Amino acid sequence: MAQAAATTCEICIGGPGEHYCLECDQLFCGNCKLSHLRARISKNHRFLNGPSINQENSILCTEHKENILFYCCDCETPACRKCSAQKHGSHSMTNLAEFTKPLYDLVQNIESFITITDLNIDDITNGIETYHEDVQAVITAITDEGDYLKGLIDKKVEYLIKEVKENEKTELQNMISAAEVYKEVLEKCKQWRENLVEMETLADVLLFQKLPQMQSDVSQIELKKAPDVPYVFYRNKIPPSTEIEPLFGELLFCIPESDVGKIEKPDEV
Repeated sequence: MAQAAATTCEICIGGPGEHYCLECDQLFCGNCKLSHLRARISKNHRFLNGPSINQENSILCTEHKENILFYCCDCETPACRKCSAQKHGSHSMTNLAEFTKPLYDLVQNIESFITITDLNIDDITNGIETYHEDVQAVITAITDEGDYLKGLIDKKVEYLIKEVKENEKTELQNMISAAEVYKEVLEKCKQWRENLVEMETLADVLLFQKLPQMQSDVSQIELKKAPDVPYVFYRNKIPPSTEIEPLFGELLFCIPESDVGKIEKPDEV
């Protein structure tokens, strides 16, 4: 066993040697103990803890002031050498160290569970922070992808509206131009009608002289059918979800295999 004089960690030679590894026969500080238990080869090592882990603490008999060395199985009480001879001569006796060994093993098992549980709590705490960061990163990625697709949709909407407006401008100009032509014909016809009315009421020789020219002008007018009114429509296309899904990335929820929760619980004491 490590010497009682070694009060510092035998690994980093800096921290206090408060933890003794039974398998390695070495003293560890708190940090080096955690690192030791994280290593796969030594994760099940057992430790003794406390400032007096390398000292033999003597238990004295209150009656004879001698070290207690035995345990009486019949009386269920510890005994020193004199008690054993005077009070328990014919009783079943056992060495105190042997009797307390199960208790010592139980303490070590409890210490091992405490250490491993602390490590698991640290891992879970760190895992919570890491998972939260992963969730935020995934949300950001989904949002960015959605914004990109929205941008494409906005550009397409802008393009379609521009096409509609440009076509509207062209068609309206054509219809306005056609209307202007008919307005000119209308004005001429109205003027000719006024002239004819004057011919009927006035004996104006000059008006009669203009009659042949008027007949010629009227005969040259060719009334065409008014142009058809253009129309525009938009056929909605609502894609099913099966067409939208390929536009997005794949979202996966994974639970990796872990030793967390696989530690057997100790029996209640």
